[in-house]
Amino acid sequence: MEQKRISRYGQFKIYLGKCFRLFLTEKKWTSFLSTLIIMVIISMVTSEDMFIEYADTRNGAFAIICACIWIGLFNSIQSICRERAIIKREHRTGLHISSYIAAHAVYELVVCACEAMIVELALWVKNWNTLPLDGFIIQQVFMLYAVLLLTIFSSDCLALVISSIVKTETMAMTIMPFVLIIQLVMSGSVFELKGIARAISYFTISKWGLNCVCTIANINREVYRGYSYSGNDGCDPTWNNFFMIILILCAFSILFLGLSIAALERVDRDQR
Repeated sequence: MEQKRISRYGQFKIYLGKCFRLFLTEKKWTSFLSTLIIMVIISMVTSEDMFIEYADTRNGAFAIICACIWIGLFNSIQSICRERAIIKREHRTGLHISSYIAAHAVYELVVCACEAMIVELALWVKNWNTLPLDGFIIQQVFMLYAVLLLTIFSSDCLALVISSIVKTETMAMTIMPFVLIIQLVMSGSVFELKGIARAISYFTISKWGLNCVCTIANINREVYRGYSYSGNDGCDPTWNNFFMIILILCAFSILFLGLSIAALERVDRDQR
């Protein structure tokens, strides 16, 4: 009698359960401690005038987005490549790659949600008296949480792509610093970008994450005028601008998950 195959949804539930079991057995919850340590360090170096003075706000937002991208990349940069041999074997016996990636995506989203909460709590502790609580958005606290979550999650999904393409954990960790450097340099915060560099920046998570934090902080408001910097483009404090950036970050996440599926569908072609 032919054995009945498990449905895509059934496989999704199995792999999702596996992800959460590994979270406990392999003590992956220690990533929350790493997030807390990173934010403590950032809180020590960012200014008390963040969300008040232009330069302090811009620098602080850049540091926070850098931290979010690092946290997201580190979450899953090795998660798939370490299981590549298992995936290859199970794919030949009926594994649906879409179910496997979907399970990882849901699991990573839960982890990222917790990490984003830690980041925002750290911001509250350091900047409780300067956080913008009025203006174009009534509930800026929730909006700030949304951009922190999506920045971490989209970076996490980018790491899933890398982990799906490379064949070894060593190679994944070798590529990771280059990806991080591109995100930081092309953010538009450190250097004024022109020409090709400016065009490339529109495809980076860092540019949109930074712009969204600056949008919430209303960095273009009257008190900040007199500072001319091209990186302020796209920071207008409007609902349309905010939601456009949120949609772009969501699109990045969906694109990266799709690329992860496409990469792993070719796992049977590995010659090793």
